[in-house]
Amino acid sequence: MSRSLPLTLFSFLAVFGPNVSSVGRFERSISRPVGSELNVHNGMSWGPWGQKEICPAGMYAKGFSLKVAGMWESLVGDNTALNGIRLHCIDPSQRSSGPYKDYATVQSDVGSWGKWSDIKWCSNGFLTSFQLRVETQQKNWDDTAANNIRFNCSGNGQTLEGFGTSWGDWGDWSEKCGGKGICGIKTRVEEPQGVGDDTALNDVHMFCCD
Repeated sequence: MSRSLPLTLFSFLAVFGPNVSSVGRFERSISRPVGSELNVHNGMSWGPWGQKEICPAGMYAKGFSLKVAGMWESLVGDNTALNGIRLHCIDPSQRSSGPYKDYATVQSDVGSWGKWSDIKWCSNGFLTSFQLRVETQQKNWDDTAANNIRFNCSGNGQTLEGFGTSWGDWGDWSEKCGGKGICGIKTRVEEPQGVGDDTALNDVHMFCCD
């Protein structure tokens, strides 16, 4: 990759390291059958795809939270914006609109910077489609790739927008789940570049279950 940071930032790199949030224990069922895979067309392509992570059998994503690096939470002058996405899964037998105490959390690969936001829950139904806010390649300027995400909920057509950043533009919506709702996630995350330009989360695919 030819992208690099301005030389004026090099002295900061020895002082400021990645702000790595600790990750707790996550339930998952990667062998659960999925009905379809949702994607959007404006994701960036830096970094490898992580492993597909699926909600436990019988559970579906009703909420989500984001790991976001603000202006001064990345290396100085190198913003990474959206670093991670978590899906919070519940059993359909839970009828309330949340917040929930009994839920499972799944995530794929996550970037090293930022902090996790509060969970946003569908008031009715489950997550069924998504839209990604992405900054295109900035060439000689700082790249951030994915910045934020929106989800549509089944039942009442509610739209939830994450607590992301505002660089870039919203792309088209993904297709809508044909089954009950979203049940899994796979993310594309660029590994830390050292003295190079970091972007963290670049793209995401969601999986649907019947």
